[in-house]
Amino acid sequence: MRKFVLLLMVLVVTLTSHSGIISVPANGSDAAKIAVIGAPTKTAVVSKKKMSKGKLFMKVFKSKFEKMAKAGKKAGDKSKIVAALLAFFLGGFGVHDFYLGNKKAGFIKLALYLIGLALYIAGIVSAVTTEAFALSGLAIVGLIIILGVGIWAFIDFIRILTGSYQPVDGSYTD
Repeated sequence: MRKFVLLLMVLVVTLTSHSGIISVPANGSDAAKIAVIGAPTKTAVVSKKKMSKGKLFMKVFKSKFEKMAKAGKKAGDKSKIVAALLAFFLGGFGVHDFYLGNKKAGFIKLALYLIGLALYIAGIVSAVTTEAFALSGLAIVGLIIILGVGIWAFIDFIRILTGSYQPVDGSYTD
């Protein structure tokens, strides 16, 4: 509940600081114009049809919210440093791919890593139960899969640093 109240307060402060004060005309004859104080001297023209204050406010609120969402999307570009660190430390799990918006590659890396880990554990368990000192074939295949995913993640790390691996829906901020 506290998070919700905090989020609501941030939303109200953000809306009031970015959009200015919205005034809705009182009578129906002046309902054709909406004055936005604090914004450049623009007036949005609404249809000549008489609108209630609530509908008019919601229309203005919606347009302001859409403008803020577009501005937020531009500011939400991904950081190259964060992507590179994620690729270096958590690349085997595909975390950097999820961060950059490439979910398909992220799921493939995560699935391959988990399959490799399961095969490695199964191979170790079978080697322990048979009292053999050598690794079984399952463990070796599992290690090869994990190593392959690790090399793939390291290549992605280098591609992120060189700039050839870009986010799906944007660009890097730095």
